[in-house]
This record gives sequence, C-alpha cells and structure tokens, in this order.
Amino acid sequence: MENLKYSFFQLTFGEEEAFLQPEKTYQRLSKYGYDAIEIAPPKGHFSSEVEMDDYLKTHKKLKNNYNLEVSAVNECWGEEWDPFSPAYKTLTEPETAQKAISETKSTIDFASELGAPFVTVAVAIHDEINENNVQKCTEIAVKSLQQMAEYASKKNVSLVFEATNFLEMGKYVNTIANHKRIIELTGKENIGIQIDWFHVNIEELNVYEAVMDARDLLWHLHFRDSNSLTPGYGSIDFKTILRALKKINYKGYCTIESAPMIPDPEVAARDGIEYLKMMERIVEFQLSPEFPNGYKIKM
Repeated sequence: MENLKYSFFQLTFGEEEAFLQPEKTYQRLSKYGYDAIEIAPPKGHFSSEVEMDDYLKTHKKLKNNYNLEVSAVNECWGEEWDPFSPAYKTLTEPETAQKAISETKSTIDFASELGAPFVTVAVAIHDEINENNVQKCTEIAVKSLQQMAEYASKKNVSLVFEATNFLEMGKYVNTIANHKRIIELTGKENIGIQIDWFHVNIEELNVYEAVMDARDLLWHLHFRDSNSLTPGYGSIDFKTILRALKKINYKGYCTIESAPMIPDPEVAARDGIEYLKMMERIVEFQLSPEFPNGYKIKM
C-alpha cells in the first residue's frame, strides 16, 4: 500500500505567522516530516500589509528551500461570516456570489502560479434556505461554481468543494451526498470534494459512509478532531477513516487543520502527524493478509 501524504493548513498557526512570518511554518512542517503545506492568500485583515505578488514570491522560494509541495490554496469566505461585510461571499445570493466568483478567481491565479493542484471553496449562505427558495439558491450556486471551474480549468487548477456543518455555513449543503448532487449539476469535471472530519462528525451518519459516498470525487481532506483540535485529541474514529481511505486507494493529501492550536503550535503539529502515521501503520496491518494472526493462509 502507498503511504498517505500529509499537509498542514498554515493559517491555523495564526494570521501573524501565516502572513508576516511564513518561514516559521515551513521550518516546523519540514522538521516533523510533512509533505506539503496548505496556504491562504493574504486577504482580510492582512491584505493591506502584505502584497499578493510579494507573498507569492515568498512561498515560491520557501517551498523550494524546504522541499514542500502546496497541497491546496484556501479561498477563505469572508470575515467572521458577517453578511453585512463588503468582503462577505456566498453562493446563494447574486451580489455576494459575484464577490465569491471574483475572489476565487484571484485565488485560482495564486494557486496556478504556485503549482498548487486545488483551490478550496464552500457554500456559505446569505439567508435561511427553505422549501420556497432552495431551487433559486441552487441555481445561483451551480452557475457560480461553473464560472469558477471554467476559469480554473484554463489555469490547470481544480476546485475542491467542502461540506460544512450547519453552525458555520447554515443548513443547506451539509453532507457529502448533497455536495455530489451540486457537483453533478455543474457538469464540470474539475470540481471534487474536500471532506473536513470536524464537519462530518456533526452532519454525517458515520465516517466510513462519508468516504464511500465521496469516493472517486474525494480529492482533498481536512483532518481535525471532534473538538477541532489536532487529530487524536478528540473522539473521531480516525482508524476507520484511514481504513476507508486505503480501501478506495486515496491519492490526495491529508491536511491537518487544528484550531485552536492547543497546547501550542509545535506540539500540535508534531502530535497530529505522529498520531495519523501510527493509525496508518495499524490500518495497513488490519488490511493485510497477515491480520490478525501474523501469517497469511496459503496452499
């Protein structure tokens, strides 16, 4: 079996480190054996302090110096989910959907320049979705994703569409099954699914079904535990998750996204990858012909 690939979402180390001291993250991830880093471009609070072009040059240099890939670029969806903020973006209302399309295009450009395969997007909602408006909202979401995907294809970038929980994005597209339906409606082949295990723990029936439902469309993963901390610090069954990933021959990155960074960034980064690699070793034995006796039966 091929080993899984591990990444870490840089922004969870804090905005100051991510945007003003990014080399600290590269040093940490290289030290603990990560394969890649997930990046968010400088938007929101730090957009006035860090130029996009300068930030791009910095990451190009750092990824080469530390021999790390960029697993994905995350298009962050507004500041504190404030529907009255001019930076707020949704996929369910025309004006804010146009903001989402515009901002995502700039992130696609950033990802293309870095050689990142994916840009992460989500379905934030502008208002409550109900039986009366769900069709209209879905039409807006589908058309928006089509525009994003068409632009991304020209840049050799794909989108990974994250299912979120109702507390963060509202009660609309909260399951893998519904994300698949939206993707199918777009008719685009460069949109896949990103599973975040914290959201799955709230919305899905179980983690194994989530993997199997996503299957061929499962291109990227966010790993955080039931309490949003680093994997192993909560109650999510990561052995079952990894076993399912091995069964479908998952090729993408396992990106840790722990927040808050408890007990501290060094320990969280170290414990996350060590825990998942230990679970991976156990899972490979569980799936081997030698399990559980230590030998395989043969004639």
